[in-house]
Amino acid sequence: MTHRTLLFLFLLAPAVMGSEANRLEPILAQPGEVFLKMNFEEDFTVGADHLNFRAINGTRWAAKDGVLIGTESSAEFQAEKKAAGDGHNGTNAQLQVKGSPRDFIFKYSFKITGGRKAKGSPMVESGHHLRYIHFGAEGTSILTGRDKKVIAQSDFVLKLDQWYHVMIEVKGGEFLVRFQDGPTVYGRDPSIAADCPTKYDIRFTATDKGVITIDNMTIWHAGDTMGSWPAAREAVLKK
Repeated sequence: MTHRTLLFLFLLAPAVMGSEANRLEPILAQPGEVFLKMNFEEDFTVGADHLNFRAINGTRWAAKDGVLIGTESSAEFQAEKKAAGDGHNGTNAQLQVKGSPRDFIFKYSFKITGGRKAKGSPMVESGHHLRYIHFGAEGTSILTGRDKKVIAQSDFVLKLDQWYHVMIEVKGGEFLVRFQDGPTVYGRDPSIAADCPTKYDIRFTATDKGVITIDNMTIWHAGDTMGSWPAAREAVLKK
């Protein structure tokens, strides 16, 4: 196996209901200092001066009733962008976590309701055009770089209007995504560890004209690789 080899596995099983707790624990990296922890117990709107989040392309985000909800931009915003010939019109809700660490552990729950799956959405990205997972209408891909190099593909299709509990671990050239009682994704490639020319901000992107709901978010700085990780990786690959 070369250093560019990507190992990719999906273990398909029904996702759990949103009312259940996210029971996932890190297996790749040791959790370091907590970067951000939010349960959205207090209502707020993501404005231009929000401390932790940045709404992208005029999309609208607000915490209400214990969850964070993202929706498309206003009709006025979309009309202005269309008239200007700018394709970034905010029809799919996008949110950045400001100042996200390069190597991280990310635990959260989400669901996407309605809308249309399209090129580049829905997606979870770490570092703009650096490393991202695209949940397409016919399957899932892991991509890296501005040239959108596909380094893994699967026929797993993210279902709409269904809660998923997730943990993402990025450490060096390794990328691990686990869905509680659902798919596991593992990728290893030098491009995952490439320098980002801008920032390493984590970004969520919903479906075109859909709604994304997020809950119980915790982000840690990733520490050293766990001593048990080589054995855990082999166990994952054998399933």
